[in-house]
Amino acid sequence: MQIIKEFFMKIGRDDIDENMKNLVSNNEIDSIDVMALVAEIEKHYQKTLDRKYIKMTYFEDFESIKKMLDEAYGS
Repeated sequence: MQIIKEFFMKIGRDDIDENMKNLVSNNEIDSIDVMALVAEIEKHYQKTLDRKYIKMTYFEDFESIKKMLDEAYGS
């Protein structure tokens, strides 16, 4: 989960932590934040994130982000 925290820190959202839920639903993050996260994820993995994973539901909390990354990149 530390790498996910680092992604948030790199986009200037160090206020987001792994205990927070419903990040999108509660308007804690928006589509601009999600796209910035996608850019950081792609930089980290040095591979484009398949568009099927660029859905707001994958960014609701750290656990859903981790599951998405595991599925997308086999981490």
